[in-house]
Amino acid sequence: MARDSAAAQTGPRSRAVVVAGGQALVRAARRSVLARAGIDVVADVEDASRAVKAAELYGAGLVLVDSEISGGCLLAVRRITGQAPDTAVLVIAPELDQDALLASVHAGAAGFVLETLGARGLARAVEVALSGDSVIPRAGVWTLIEQLRGGTQEQTSVDGQPLRLTRREADVMSRAREGMTPKEIAYELALSDVTVRRHLSSVARKVRQARPLTLALESTS
Repeated sequence: MARDSAAAQTGPRSRAVVVAGGQALVRAARRSVLARAGIDVVADVEDASRAVKAAELYGAGLVLVDSEISGGCLLAVRRITGQAPDTAVLVIAPELDQDALLASVHAGAAGFVLETLGARGLARAVEVALSGDSVIPRAGVWTLIEQLRGGTQEQTSVDGQPLRLTRREADVMSRAREGMTPKEIAYELALSDVTVRRHLSSVARKVRQARPLTLALESTS
C-alpha cells in the first residue's frame, strides 16, 4: 500500500480519498487526475483488504474502488461501509453493467461511475460523492427506478427449471437460445464478452441450485 506519511499523522480527514484496485499504472493515473483537481488522495492500494485498512487508517471520506479489485468489489464495498461507516464508496467500471450497478448500490456504494467519464468527469464525480450525494450514470437511473418498483426480475424457465432472472440475464439467455454466440450477444447488448459469460455462468448456477430443490419437492409429493 502506497501512503503519504504526513497524511497518517494528521488524523482523520473527511475529504481524504483512497484509490483502490486496478493495475498500478491505472491507480497512479487516477491518483494523478484527482490530485490535479485539488483532491487529497492519501493512499492507493491494490486489494479489498488493504482498501478497508486504508479507509480506517486515514478516516477517508471516500474510497474509489475498481470494479475488478482483487478480493472482490462487492466484498470491498461491504467491508468498507461496515467498518468505516463515515466513508463513502464510489465504484468505477469500464462499462455500465446494470446488475453490477444494482449489486454495488445494494452493498452500500454511494455511486457507480464509468471510466469513459474522462479526467474532468471523474474528478467531478468524486467531489459530488464527497459532498454526500449519490453518483449514478444517467443510463443507470432507470434500472434503479425499476428496482424500486420490483420490476428488475423476470420469471422464466431454463432447462425445464422455473427461475427468476434479472432483466439482463433474461436478455442474454433469450439471445443464447436463438443460437447467438457470447461475442454476438455482447455486441448486440453493448456489453463485454466477459460480462456476457458472467451472466451465463450466473444462470447456470441458478439452474444447479434449483435442481436439488425440485428433486426434494418431488420426493415429498
